Amino acid sequence: MKKIIAISAGQTYSKKVNNLIREKIKYLNYGLLGLVTILKHYGNLDITMFQGEQYSAEGIFKLIESSGINIYNDCDYFLLSIPSYYSVSWCKEFCRIAKLRYGKKIIVGGRWVVDNHCDWIKEKLIYIDKIIEGFGEKKLAKYFDLVDCYNIEEGNKKCFDFFDYNLLFNYQKYQPCIEISRGCGSGCQFCADKNFKRIANKSIKLVSHELEILDQLYDHYSIYFQAPHFIFEKEWVNNLYKLMNNRTNCNFWRCTTRVETVPISMLNQLKESGLKVLDIGLESASKQQLLNMHKTVYPEKYLEMAENLLLACKENDIWVKFNLLLYAGETFDTIKETTNWLLEHKSLIKYVSVSSLVYYYNMDSISELIKLGASIPSGEYIENNGYINLNLSPEISHETASSLSYQIPKLIASQKDFYDIKNISYFENGYTYNQFLQDIKKCDLSTLPFYLNDDYKQKEKGVKI
Repeated sequence: MKKIIAISAGQTYSKKVNNLIREKIKYLNYGLLGLVTILKHYGNLDITMFQGEQYSAEGIFKLIESSGINIYNDCDYFLLSIPSYYSVSWCKEFCRIAKLRYGKKIIVGGRWVVDNHCDWIKEKLIYIDKIIEGFGEKKLAKYFDLVDCYNIEEGNKKCFDFFDYNLLFNYQKYQPCIEISRGCGSGCQFCADKNFKRIANKSIKLVSHELEILDQLYDHYSIYFQAPHFIFEKEWVNNLYKLMNNRTNCNFWRCTTRVETVPISMLNQLKESGLKVLDIGLESASKQQLLNMHKTVYPEKYLEMAENLLLACKENDIWVKFNLLLYAGETFDTIKETTNWLLEHKSLIKYVSVSSLVYYYNMDSISELIKLGASIPSGEYIENNGYINLNLSPEISHETASSLSYQIPKLIASQKDFYDIKNISYFENGYTYNQFLQDIKKCDLSTLPFYLNDDYKQKEKGVKI
């Protein structure tokens, strides 16, 4: 029997500053877990999955050994998933150790990172034996010569049927998810999924089966219904309501969607089905920036829809988390336009997550971003890391944008808001609010994306943009 250790790579560098609070956030690499599940259940392979998280490359080997696995005897292959360009330097050290110390074969995948850049990956990770481009379901099945590999559909046509959490080391620490759909195809300039046509929602029958599996693993849990662009198909929602209405183990669910996609008339039914958090890619409240990033061609109507959605969600006790992107061409005026809109609707917004545009190898030509005012900082080369931290305009440098990504959320969200929103699907299972308060005291306050409230006996007045 082939023995495989699957690794979701950690990061030597991070887009966000690490602190004790961030270490409690567990981002499950559900794509790798889905592949591991297929290899186990179609091929009966001996396979275990580990997540790199805050471990160093050396540290993950120590974790594997401490779990009871003898790498020399209990491993034939390492299956390494690269979820981010920020993981490449971590993977370089991991592969060096895996090959030179243990002499194992290394298979590498990670669609957003390796696709169309295999030569660059081979140059960075000189010890790897095999690269899997694109979706890995069928390719890995063929590589390991699974008997039923021809019955496995390609990943651009079908979601994972289920996840076998027992294959994930310390799975109890991770809040579970169910993959509902793939792709988006809405055409936003910054999105890797902009041209990948969305596939239909997974059947409620399969969702029901997955919930039954999770009921055996968790006493109480919340679910992230994973989809780059969640669509609320009427019949699907009706069936979900019937399914969730009789459940006791699963408390809440959340999903990621777009402003114009959420059917306000269905919010009450969605609430009754357990919907608690909507992660919505607002991206900006600057009309010009919305046009620049091709988010909408009618920014006034778009923001009106966002306001109506906020009001309806408040009425139905559904939390809204907005995702914002500081984009090429950003100025202090456009940022002020966005923050003014956020402050006007502050009582309706649970949290905002803010990122600054980074140019990645897998994006279209950088020339369009430069036309909008972005520039490449001195000494930054895409070949070095696979990404460039851009200056967004002559006014907004990369350093300024990074600082704003922490300051803007402080205008909107308290520490309790942040805890609440992360406690559904993100924080490590069992991480209590009191533990969260204690960890705040050990953090550099400038790295916290929320304002402190009376629970901590200290207040911030927010920031001035």
